[in-house]
Amino acid sequence: MDVKSLREDFPALKEWVYLDNAFVGLMPKQVKEGYDNYVDEWYTFNPEKRTILDSWLHKSSVVRGKIAEFIGVDQEEIALTMCTGSGLNIVINGLVWKKGDNAVFSEFEHNPLDTFSTRRLGVEPRVVHSKDGGFDMDDFEQAVDDNTKLVQVSQVCYTNGYRFDLKELADIAHDHGSKLLVDATQAVGALDVDYRKDDVDYVSVAPYKYLLGPAGLAFLYVKKENLPGLTPDRTGWKNQIWEGELAEDPVSLDTAEKFEYGTIHFQGAYVLEKCLEYLSRIGVDNIERRNLMLSKYLMDELSEKNMKLYTPEGNKSPIVSYYQKDARRYANELMSKKVKVTGRDTHGGHMRLGLHFYNTKEDINRYFKEVEKI
Repeated sequence: MDVKSLREDFPALKEWVYLDNAFVGLMPKQVKEGYDNYVDEWYTFNPEKRTILDSWLHKSSVVRGKIAEFIGVDQEEIALTMCTGSGLNIVINGLVWKKGDNAVFSEFEHNPLDTFSTRRLGVEPRVVHSKDGGFDMDDFEQAVDDNTKLVQVSQVCYTNGYRFDLKELADIAHDHGSKLLVDATQAVGALDVDYRKDDVDYVSVAPYKYLLGPAGLAFLYVKKENLPGLTPDRTGWKNQIWEGELAEDPVSLDTAEKFEYGTIHFQGAYVLEKCLEYLSRIGVDNIERRNLMLSKYLMDELSEKNMKLYTPEGNKSPIVSYYQKDARRYANELMSKKVKVTGRDTHGGHMRLGLHFYNTKEDINRYFKEVEKI
């Protein structure tokens, strides 16, 4: 990987030490072209297909295929949504719950599985708590029983980057007839994922972090065997089932596209196509290898400086957090030095650094140099 050359694709890196990809990823110039292409096609009214809507729908279909190829699943298992929470809610609201069911989730979920719908239906929320920044699978074993409908985790936790063993969790869930729902927004684009191998049931992803954009468009993976048992939670022109006069052409109920009920963020589809092409050219295996090298270097430096890690040692993800008093003040002062990280005064007060392939050891060293001045 020619990192020096790749960094030229990101104009922001000329000024910034950007270590906050877990918040919002940077945009390379190739991805900006996706926005331009969408606007130009509409502005000049030069659609690729018969109508502008046909062009947009065609692009959406192409992008579903490219998403599927990128994460190693089938196109029919992909639905385009608007955010991570949208995908999670499609699953939560599409299942048949009954009083006495329970839902198990980690305390580090950005979108916890305790919703207005589950509360109304009397579903018991069961929270698995962290131990020293990580999770003990025995605690999930104890929380999951034959009344568990759904187990939810983030593949990589947004707080400190803890990375779950999805296959182990899937086995625990499936042993009790439950399903595994995964928030993979902090993983896809940064790590080489394999949801078939891990036997995951549902995965929701927003691409504006490690996939490098866009915002307002996301996607949901539903394992094929789970499609019949998941009912769309809303209906619109795109997935209507009414067969009366002037009805739209129905979508297949055998595909995840049935969850797309209305107008998609079509501009986002043009952009996401560029993101997937860009990252695929680099190679996700190469990206993961570099990201894990950088995170190990950062963790080693923190240990050498006697900083208390919030991220468990040996964790393999692109996110590293450590405890820091007045973390928000530190982050704000670093911003004035053109160094971008996240500082939170919650969870004990911590700094979170989200690394990506275009970062360097020099970026990390610069970060520490500026921190020492505060």
